[in-house]
Amino acid sequence: MKKLALISVLIAAVLFGCKKEETGPATQDVVFTPKKMTKDGLKSSNSQTADYAKVVINGTTYYPEVFYLNGNTYTQSIKLPVGTYTISEFLLMDDNNTPDDMSDDIILEATPMAGSTYADFVSNPLTFDFTVEAFKKAEIQIEVLDFEAANYQEFGFVWFNAQENTVREQLFFGDLCVKHPDDYAGSLYANQTNGVQIDMPAIFRIDVYQNGTFFKSYNNEYHSDGSGWYGEGAPLHVLYNDRDGETDNFEFKLYILVADGNSFSYKLFHTWTFSDDQTISAGSDGVVDFVLGNCQLTDADLELPPYMNLPQTLTYTITNVPATSGEGYFDADIQGVGAGYDIQNGTWPAYCGDYATLINSGTTYTMDVYSSLYPDDIPAFPHTNKDNYDKVNWLINHLDNYPTHTWSDIQAFIWKMVTDWDGNNSGLVGNWADHPVAQTMYADAMANGTGFEPLPGQYAMVVLAQGTTIQLQIILVDP
Repeated sequence: MKKLALISVLIAAVLFGCKKEETGPATQDVVFTPKKMTKDGLKSSNSQTADYAKVVINGTTYYPEVFYLNGNTYTQSIKLPVGTYTISEFLLMDDNNTPDDMSDDIILEATPMAGSTYADFVSNPLTFDFTVEAFKKAEIQIEVLDFEAANYQEFGFVWFNAQENTVREQLFFGDLCVKHPDDYAGSLYANQTNGVQIDMPAIFRIDVYQNGTFFKSYNNEYHSDGSGWYGEGAPLHVLYNDRDGETDNFEFKLYILVADGNSFSYKLFHTWTFSDDQTISAGSDGVVDFVLGNCQLTDADLELPPYMNLPQTLTYTITNVPATSGEGYFDADIQGVGAGYDIQNGTWPAYCGDYATLINSGTTYTMDVYSSLYPDDIPAFPHTNKDNYDKVNWLINHLDNYPTHTWSDIQAFIWKMVTDWDGNNSGLVGNWADHPVAQTMYADAMANGTGFEPLPGQYAMVVLAQGTTIQLQIILVDP
């Protein structure tokens, strides 16, 4: 027993004598593996490659070399003691073929500082605190923009992987045509130099989406210093970030300030879509110009149909069949419409918008309201062809060409033009074969009505709908 105890003591002594306490070093050396990147095929407008980076960390400037590997950019490794640091500047530099003279070196790319003009164009603007940990190394991405000096964000015991981006810019200017200028009294348009007119510079905004995610909104209400602009005298500059070496899909949503009842609001009128370095058609002047309405003779890059000041919903009750208030299949009592809209409360002559679906007389419905001038905004309904709404609008503005027409001719024409009516006897309308005037209307509209938009003083069809199980209704409104 004593012998065994002595052996155990000796083993313990050997083990204890060999044990060494491991502690982290006061200074951590980190080796960064260079990762080269070529710029061939990338979208950056800057074709130069950087020679080195200028990195300011806790007030100390480092100049690691830059390498390109497999489509990526990396800096040479930087050795720092364990601790907490702040990056305040990150630049990619060209030594201008004078490696021993920094006085003529050129900034190629840089990371912007938070709060600067270009901060929105990178994910992590500077400055940024980071911690260097013992026995650890990391690789963090730091984004840079072409030709812009700036300050930086995070740093670790790392290589800096530079995500290159190009700030792109497109310019926009628009016109708004209105039938009743007085409708815009009290709006921002009244602050324009010439006040409210039939044709005014449009006040608008553009919301930028990148890969389905909202990026930034731009508008031409005021200059950056807060002074009035109101769309006059200068286009709207829209800047956005295009990542080099990545596919970016963009949506520019155009909202124009228009009357909304007796008030004013921005409403969506158009969406442009494009990718990467593509641009929206801007003609020879480099400015994407648009016009809302048709008061201009000169073509614009984007021509939008006239705007109708319509409520979103209204209540609708058929009261008389056929109509007694004017040309129409029905008389309809419309209520629930606020002041200032192109539709007012009261009795309206109306038409049936589709043949196969029913609606009850005397029943009150809450109807959604759609302008036929913007058929893409109208949901698809069974038994109807909204692509022919332009031809209906042509017909209702050329009824003087058919002095013997009746309301049933108009209804037969609508059914034949925009629904799947087979022409067989229907209610008070009869058969298609019994309507030679409607047949002439149809032939003329097919020949002349494609793309028709009403001029000021003409009429446009307004579509009223409640879901897809209630018959569509049509009223005629002066836009």
